Amino acid sequence: MFKTSEKIIGIILIVIFLFVFYLTLDANKFKAVVRVVEGEGVIGLNPTTERLDFGDLSRGTSAVRRVSIKNETRLKLPMRVAMFKLGGISGLMDIDKNFFKLKAGEEAEINFTVYMPASAEIDKNYTGRVFLFKIPVI
Repeated sequence: MFKTSEKIIGIILIVIFLFVFYLTLDANKFKAVVRVVEGEGVIGLNPTTERLDFGDLSRGTSAVRRVSIKNETRLKLPMRVAMFKLGGISGLMDIDKNFFKLKAGEEAEINFTVYMPASAEIDKNYTGRVFLFKIPVI
């Protein structure tokens, strides 16, 4: 049947798969959106907390959205925080703090800034997603 070494490798691969699956399910997922409007210095923000909605921005303007994160693990373990951005908005978005460690009970605020370049197409919606992973450190 299976050798002992094959069984051990199989068990290790299953554990790694389950760990990655758990991290993906536990990740905070945010829809991100911004719309380009005509005009100079036009900024219209949406006060929603369910997504990173930067509202309407004219060329040459920027907007900031903030997300607070707190390490409330029951085992009082520190965690690594990592974010990944996808979609058309990802090239316009900067994240001020990424790939950092959060101690047990500690809270951090992360700023997401979108800058609308002068070359942006009027009436275009830039959309995407941001995944915020919290990985416990043992």
